[in-house]
Amino acid sequence: MNEFDVRLAEVADQDGINKLIRSPGVKWFGNIRPKFRGKDSLFQAYQTYRMVALSRQSSALVAYAELRNYPSIAALPTDCWLEWLSVRYCLTLSISWLNALFFNFCIYKNEYSMVLVEIIKEVFYRESRVCYLIAVRTPFVRQPSHFIESFDDLEKLSEVFYPKEFSSEKNSNTQALYIVDRAVLLPKMTYRKALAEDNDDIIALQEIEMPELREELGDYYIAEEVMRQDSEAEKSFLVVAETSNQCEETEMVLFLWMTTDIDILFYVRNYEVEAFGNLVKPVDGKSFHYETIPVSSVQRRAEASMFTTDALDDLDAMTILGGLQRVDSGMSVASLGKMKVSSIAGTIVDTHVSGDNKFYMRERLYSKFKYILEKLHSTGYYLRNEENVINFIYPAGKDIAGSAARNAASNVFLLKSIVARQDFTPRLFNAIVAMFCAYPDRDYCIMLIAANKKANRSYVEVLQYFMPVVSRPSSVCNLAEVYITHRSTIFGEISLYKLQKEDVSVVHTLALGKLSNEAISRDSTASSFSYCSKINERAELEHETHVLDAIMKDVLENEFSEFAVFTIRCGNSTKSAKENTSIGFVVLRQFHSHGQLFDHYHLPKHDTHLQRLRAEIISLRLHPLFVVSADLIFRDLARKTNFYDFFFISPFEGHRYTNDLKKMMMVVEPKTIKKAPVFFRVPNEQKKPRNKLNLPSPNYSKDYLIIYRHKLNPVKWFTNSKKLVIIGFSAVTKAFLRQLVFQWNSRDHKNSDNFTCLSWLQVTVICRAGVVEADYDSLFKCPYCTSTLGCYLSYQNESCFVRDCCVRLDFRYWVHFVPGKVEMINREQKFVKIESCEIHYDTLLLMCERKFVLRSPDMPVHTERPCNLVEVNFRLNKLLLFYKVRALLEDMPRTYLILVYGSNLSTYEGIAFLISHGVDCSRMVFVQPHRYTCKDPDIKEKSPYWDQNLQLILDDILADKGLLIYIDYNFHHYNLHKSSDFIMEVNFEHYSSRKQATFECDLFISFEEGYLHERHKRWLNSANIEIDGNEILVNQRYQTNDPDIYAVGNFIKMQPKPNYQYRFVSEREMARKILHYLDIVPVKDFEDRFSEPLFFQATLPLRYFITKITLPRRFLSSHLPFMDKCNLTTYKKNTFCRVGLSRHMVVDEIVVVTKMECHLDFLQHFCGKHELLLNNLRSRYKAQTIHSFLKYFQEPWTELIMHENFKDLQAENKELLSPMAITALTRADRVLGSVTDMDFSTLNRRYLELKLLAFLKDHRRDFRHKFALPEDFLKADQHEWERYMNRTPDETSEESDSYAPTQIQVQLIF
Repeated sequence: MNEFDVRLAEVADQDGINKLIRSPGVKWFGNIRPKFRGKDSLFQAYQTYRMVALSRQSSALVAYAELRNYPSIAALPTDCWLEWLSVRYCLTLSISWLNALFFNFCIYKNEYSMVLVEIIKEVFYRESRVCYLIAVRTPFVRQPSHFIESFDDLEKLSEVFYPKEFSSEKNSNTQALYIVDRAVLLPKMTYRKALAEDNDDIIALQEIEMPELREELGDYYIAEEVMRQDSEAEKSFLVVAETSNQCEETEMVLFLWMTTDIDILFYVRNYEVEAFGNLVKPVDGKSFHYETIPVSSVQRRAEASMFTTDALDDLDAMTILGGLQRVDSGMSVASLGKMKVSSIAGTIVDTHVSGDNKFYMRERLYSKFKYILEKLHSTGYYLRNEENVINFIYPAGKDIAGSAARNAASNVFLLKSIVARQDFTPRLFNAIVAMFCAYPDRDYCIMLIAANKKANRSYVEVLQYFMPVVSRPSSVCNLAEVYITHRSTIFGEISLYKLQKEDVSVVHTLALGKLSNEAISRDSTASSFSYCSKINERAELEHETHVLDAIMKDVLENEFSEFAVFTIRCGNSTKSAKENTSIGFVVLRQFHSHGQLFDHYHLPKHDTHLQRLRAEIISLRLHPLFVVSADLIFRDLARKTNFYDFFFISPFEGHRYTNDLKKMMMVVEPKTIKKAPVFFRVPNEQKKPRNKLNLPSPNYSKDYLIIYRHKLNPVKWFTNSKKLVIIGFSAVTKAFLRQLVFQWNSRDHKNSDNFTCLSWLQVTVICRAGVVEADYDSLFKCPYCTSTLGCYLSYQNESCFVRDCCVRLDFRYWVHFVPGKVEMINREQKFVKIESCEIHYDTLLLMCERKFVLRSPDMPVHTERPCNLVEVNFRLNKLLLFYKVRALLEDMPRTYLILVYGSNLSTYEGIAFLISHGVDCSRMVFVQPHRYTCKDPDIKEKSPYWDQNLQLILDDILADKGLLIYIDYNFHHYNLHKSSDFIMEVNFEHYSSRKQATFECDLFISFEEGYLHERHKRWLNSANIEIDGNEILVNQRYQTNDPDIYAVGNFIKMQPKPNYQYRFVSEREMARKILHYLDIVPVKDFEDRFSEPLFFQATLPLRYFITKITLPRRFLSSHLPFMDKCNLTTYKKNTFCRVGLSRHMVVDEIVVVTKMECHLDFLQHFCGKHELLLNNLRSRYKAQTIHSFLKYFQEPWTELIMHENFKDLQAENKELLSPMAITALTRADRVLGSVTDMDFSTLNRRYLELKLLAFLKDHRRDFRHKFALPEDFLKADQHEWERYMNRTPDETSEESDSYAPTQIQVQLIF
């Protein structure tokens, strides 16, 4: 029985390792001297693996080991050790770059010598391709006994090799190699064909992971399969693997079920297998059979062909308005000066008909709205189903064309089932090797996972060696997911070679990929659309190829080039590059801008030892079958370049370079809250390239960048065990997906310091077509705005936690987005039905809230939305609004009418957009509904989306600009044209007088708050999900009446009603609670109440920007309407600030209206804090020392409150001081007023000061401003040379300490 738990060492183990090194009674081999420098230096040098072993009996750490892909010999270059071995030693073993690791250091307690075996076994299990572990013993040198190595225990497990100059008589004191052979150490494993007698053992293995098979097939299905005698029986191959236990008894540990009964045509028709030779053997000049197979494929529209002005002009040209008639347009091309053309029936109507003149004047506008712009809502605009023909060619052989000939030419086999014993799972790579050995004439292996079933444990373990195959549009329902691997992926050795002149053409071919000859091979119709769908890709590849040419020229001609280029090849790593097959290349250089990433990205600040060891990957291409070998590639790249921290930067805008391994790199999460204003005005001066190759340097403080990182740590996958289906792509959805993707991230970087954290999610998001594409679009440029980021069309109202989800992250790498409308939910069979497919779920999340929904009880629900009605719920709606306004100004420049309806800050933002984009105020009408201020939720719930006082001022501003404003008019209904879905006029009813007013309009923009769409209510009702009016009923865990269906957003109603606010809350906090309820990311100190503020920002007329932050009510019943809060206001230099204080003097609202173009997310740090904690904010305001709250919250002392560990300091103070305070206040002899705040402060002042000083010392490097500490004043009395000698290395390396220390006055409360 194994007595030890062997695992990867983590940063938290440093204390235990340091204690083990310094404890008596230990043995070690390797260089132990650097280990005595302290625990902080233990993990600084790169190691491929750091292993620790713990005793199961005592849980004590008993061993620590370090292994690397090159030896720890300082004088030996990292990429020369294979030559060193071949020159100095006569080895009988076939050692290569990739099948060996060096055992550089190991220390263990004397009484646990057997732990060495367990450590070596664990390394072999983790590294399937490693066959040898090598330890180097240096010649004996006289030294103290505590530095002497011990190889006695290792020698029992290994074979010893001596160098050529070794002589037992003349030269015995030499180096020596201790080589552990995998084949000798690991227990033998035997594979054989399964027999009928194995039935019970195999079923017992399968029942653990797949119990449904026994219920479906019976108790003897294995024996029945083995004893089959029909003609198809020979296609199945059942294999079992056996090992011997300590009693030398054989045990079954693995079962494989493989088959060659594969319908090749089925996979060719329904999956994109052209890249895999259509799963048949190559012809190679022999006779062949030829078949033409019609297939369907999906072409995704290029980003440049979606929302840009050129794209909409092309869309216009493809319709009736541009003169090119569509067959289905229902409209003829004619001179508008002579006749009017009805777009409904396709008939020519006399222009002098007076009854419909209003609509005829708008018919051209209607056509643009209906047939052009509304096309952006259709799935066919973004995805096109294209019918093609595949020339299916396969070797003729002896059979005529048909099923028999295809089976003979098949180059694939199917892994039907794989089940392993629990302790055998890490060795499943050996099983894949055995599978290919069973089929030596076939190069591909595929696996199937049913769409409505969950993959078992063994399947998931094997999937790391497979890649998914893309499915085609098909009439077959619920196609299984197909995964494929190739023989070379399993047997080939991947190695890197420096660029040579003859490699330039190879790099060109790999860079262009299949686009180089794609257009030639297709017919004219297909190639035309294919070019449209790949226009971005072609332009980017042309630019990237031009850059690669310049870099390769610089590398080949300049010995001291800052770039390095390597080709990636597969074959035998010990042979030359020409004898290996090219599968990719990588271009990189040293990364100098790591320090600039801290403004926006959550990175550790303690890895300064990597300062000059970081590299930036410019471009990386790799064949998709070899992506599974990412760790080997990065490891070999580090050995050849001495870089140990790799970054890849992908900009949101501008040119992007290719990196086929970015999915295997860790994405750096942006900061949840920024610590300073983030200005978004683009500077006038152009960015200067930092090198002669004209590669632009990103502006890390302002540009939107996606940062990928690989620190050569072992990979650890994070996933969700159940299939999640989300309906809607709202702000809460983005916050939820972000926390799900980064569930591994934490404030202390616990996981990212120890592993390369990768996310593999089982999540499907269903939303309307174009919503996701518009959110991630970066090519649209507003012709009216100089700054894209400050334009309404790109301006996001949410906090940076949500904003960064679409500019500094891309969920499309992890999440499956399905465009379409939900038709029904089947709760019994647990699937969601949309137009084209059924999506199965384990848990369904309803996150489809709409901010604005126009509804009226007096008006029937229409299936189609009028084409001139706009509700701005997504960025797609903003882009549609822009083009509709543009069409309005072009077609009806003097007679257009725009009607705006709403009474919140978003309404004023929409009006500001219209004014700044060419709309005359005299052609607009602004109607405000009555806001029911006496409603209980409106009184008690805090919402940042409207502000009564500010909106009164904005009304005056708009009235002065000539805008007609009607107040207290509620929407009643609208009148459509009798033969079209075009709104001709809108009726409103006055709240008090009940008088109705009718307004004609060409464009009706509604900002009425709705949250739940009428279309959603229909399928909710059909699924019997309980609804109360326009709200979904949920419990306090956000579950509907179906426990597997959750609802999240402002459209929910909790039953029973809680005593806290649960609407208008932080998206981030809401997402965190849902993850806790789903048991995906449990929260340690969880509470149902909300404590984080909700952030809102918007643009206003006159180019003002408003930022409003509100704190949700924690106790609704304790808040009464007559409790007026204390508002503190400042105004200076076009900046108005308002800070609201609750009756407990806690900041529950911050409002800033300014002309400065910046994001003020950092203000969230101060909402929810007591005014005393904010440096006596109220007293300073009364003393008139605060002239602008915006400047006040940027003073140096605020850095302490914004520090991520400041809450821990408060928690420590509270934990210690609370018992003392409670004891003092509950004394029996206490007289009222005897224990004052001053008494308590005096008693504990010294303690608080010491804690604060310790906090400042520990985190001093994290602050931009240098706080004055007591030791700074002592240094001031020293001479210059004394101060220089007393400086620490960290202080010496700081280059930003040119400013004077700053004093801090902060009152710590709990």
